[in-house]
Amino acid sequence: MSLQNVIYLLNIVLAAGTIYAWYQFYKVVANKCDTCSIDLHQNPFKSKCFAGAVFFTVAFALAIWALLIV
Repeated sequence: MSLQNVIYLLNIVLAAGTIYAWYQFYKVVANKCDTCSIDLHQNPFKSKCFAGAVFFTVAFALAIWALLIV
């Protein structure tokens, strides 16, 4: 398996993870999250879901960049 194929698969996994992470954050914003505390509904940007969504987005952007330079 070549490096380009590995990075391509990495992009697919990170794309799916990014979509799922932002969906979970949407659930926090829409007050549909059952596992969050009440305080997070007042400020959803302090939630673990937001931090995870940002982390996955940055990782996905770096993986796209890596795919472009390989």
